[in-house]
Amino acid sequence: MGFLASLLVVLLALGRFSAEAVSDHPITHGDSAKDDPCFQALKGDEGALNIGQHWGNVTPTATIHIDLRQVTSTTSSFEFRTLDPEGVIFFGDMGDHSDWFMLGLRRGRAEIQISNVVTSITVRGGWRLDDGLWHRLLVQNEGDGVLLEVDGEELLALGHVSYPIIERLAHQMRIAMGGLFLPASQLGLGMNTAMDGCIRHWAWLNQSTTWQEDATLERSPKRCFSTLQPGSFFPGAELASFRPAALPPRLALHPSKSLHLPSSQHGQTGLLLAVATLDQSFALSLLLQPTAVLARLGNATELQLPLPKGPCLDAPLHLRVSPTHLALRLGAHGDSVTSQPPDFQRLRGAWLGQGGRLFIGGLPEEGETPMPKEWGSFRGCLRGIQVQGHLLDLDSALFRSDTIWAHSCP
Repeated sequence: MGFLASLLVVLLALGRFSAEAVSDHPITHGDSAKDDPCFQALKGDEGALNIGQHWGNVTPTATIHIDLRQVTSTTSSFEFRTLDPEGVIFFGDMGDHSDWFMLGLRRGRAEIQISNVVTSITVRGGWRLDDGLWHRLLVQNEGDGVLLEVDGEELLALGHVSYPIIERLAHQMRIAMGGLFLPASQLGLGMNTAMDGCIRHWAWLNQSTTWQEDATLERSPKRCFSTLQPGSFFPGAELASFRPAALPPRLALHPSKSLHLPSSQHGQTGLLLAVATLDQSFALSLLLQPTAVLARLGNATELQLPLPKGPCLDAPLHLRVSPTHLALRLGAHGDSVTSQPPDFQRLRGAWLGQGGRLFIGGLPEEGETPMPKEWGSFRGCLRGIQVQGHLLDLDSALFRSDTIWAHSCP
């Protein structure tokens, strides 16, 4: 069957979702967390550093400069936690691009890349570390070898790949968290560098642990949740966008999501999903309202379902669009209305056309598709966004706001 020839399906699961609304201000560190049963984890983990502050570039979240003439230890250690299967944990170099080390994850497993006068190598192995638990990582450069231990067990051991730190000609080592000091294209094996993860209890050789960006980090809106679960957290006024035509071919859209919102404030309206056409109008939208979820196809077809009562909601949401019907189901309750074939064809054209856009969580304030004032941005958690069985990764978006937690929710 041809792509979107007869059906468009959107599936969402609303979990720990507040039936009451929230204000128009983004959630910040600790905001409403103390008294909110849906977001107790928002209060954060004091002393931890979120290294996922940047998307779309390799700018490090934090950096340290170490004077190698003062080094008496060849070991660095820290605790690390993530649900993100791929990205850079830390990168170190001697001030140029000729001698560097990178530790990251790929498919959830530790990966080391080394480039220097001795070798250029990429090694990956061990068990998965993207389980959302804190792991103690130790990296040691002893003689010509590099050792990686996780939770006291040897994970990777590489020999004849380096030379002792104290014998290096350069006097300064730079360490970058969650980013690189060189273009991503210069890595031995390309990587999606963005890492939604946290570190704590760090010790870099025997030197100062003062980040160069200390003042900036104190003001960062992205902290480390005290506990986390899989998903993508939108604190408000953020969005992710995709070009539908660039997604896998022949797909019928069926994102699977779950939503988390605070219950202690009032007045929430928020965009969950929208498909925009080349002329900057909306072929399909799915909106959260104070007491209902509203699906809109074109300009004339609308369908809404009331939100169940209660402080936190956990129920699947299923939207089905065909040339003749628009159907919406929330948990055990559903409804459908007759739709017009031209509206479906318009949606199909937007999905297949190069100018079409899929927006999640919000719309640009300016530019190609301005946000209708009555819509507002979504605040909460979306889980497991799928497109024809393919998990949609926010790290691969056409655009994604930096302040979105791409792989974790409180």
